[in-house]
Amino acid sequence: EEWSSARTRSLFGYLLTHRQPWPSREVLMGVFWPESSPKASRNSLNVAIHGLRCVLKKAKDVPVIVYSDGTYRLHPDVRLWLDIEEFDKLVERGRLHEDVGETDQATAAYEFATGLYRGEFLADDPYDDWAALIRERLRLAYLDTLGRLSNLHFNAGRYAQSAHLCRRIIEQDPCREDAYRRLMRCYSRQGQPHLALIQYRACVGALRSELGVEPDLATITLHNQIRRHESV
Repeated sequence: EEWSSARTRSLFGYLLTHRQPWPSREVLMGVFWPESSPKASRNSLNVAIHGLRCVLKKAKDVPVIVYSDGTYRLHPDVRLWLDIEEFDKLVERGRLHEDVGETDQATAAYEFATGLYRGEFLADDPYDDWAALIRERLRLAYLDTLGRLSNLHFNAGRYAQSAHLCRRIIEQDPCREDAYRRLMRCYSRQGQPHLALIQYRACVGALRSELGVEPDLATITLHNQIRRHESV
């Protein structure tokens, strides 16, 4: 809560997420001050590093940020745990379990992973270009993991849990037809076809307003099957 500036906080985020390899002074200058002259950007970097060190000095006895071999890096004695790295590990672990049919282990890993995702990456710094790719990658991975977890619950007959996850996906991305289709199937199998048809209309409306397209044939076919009270 005591960052000297948003730029200082963003710089710390960059160092935490770019450790292989550690960034050089020139890289940091190019990322954060691309339009400044070399002298001006170097001065700005020095000011930001100084501010960062002052903030972190209150948290650790050792210097957290050091300059070595032409790069800025964390002091080797600093132990680090990042939620985004743990998220990636859990997602990968879940996929490995899923690939070999270990559904219980996959479900547990995916649930832990989705529990770590509390919002967009560095949401307080939405205009930092360097964070945009990481933010979008994590968002897509989160939605994909919700989808995989929802599918595991669906295949196990846990339709309420599956439906809940589908609704979470749609809240984040109103045009995810696969989530709508699974949600429609959940409602149908729970004996609530009217709710399934409501979701179809919501899907059609979202696709038309957001993308200007009609639903896929698979979505239309599912809608017609539910209307005819067929098993889906």
